[in-house]
Amino acid sequence: MATEERDRGGHDGAAGDAAGDATEGPAGGGASGAAYEPGPLSDLERGTVQRAQLRTRVADIAWTALVVVLAAWVLWSAIGVARAEANAWVYCAIGAVLFAVALWARLSTLRARARTRL
Repeated sequence: MATEERDRGGHDGAAGDAAGDATEGPAGGGASGAAYEPGPLSDLERGTVQRAQLRTRVADIAWTALVVVLAAWVLWSAIGVARAEANAWVYCAIGAVLFAVALWARLSTLRARARTRL
């Protein structure tokens, strides 16, 4: 507790605390008697590095999931084409186009991020 008070700029010693309690009460006269001091920011508060990294991480996970799902769709449709299932080539073509666009967008965002970090 003494280290916390020292880190916050508090006093050491009981007499100093008692005198501080009498003069530094909150506006409403609360029971604690200490002046309001904002605590440190939590990990995901606005303006923290962790919050910016969280958005980037969520975007990475979403893009990766989309690319994997589209790749599985193309693979499954290609197997359907090999088995000569009805209209499988249409699904394979649409899936391949969507997969190519998603992969291109994912790679371009990675390249753009690499350029901005320099």
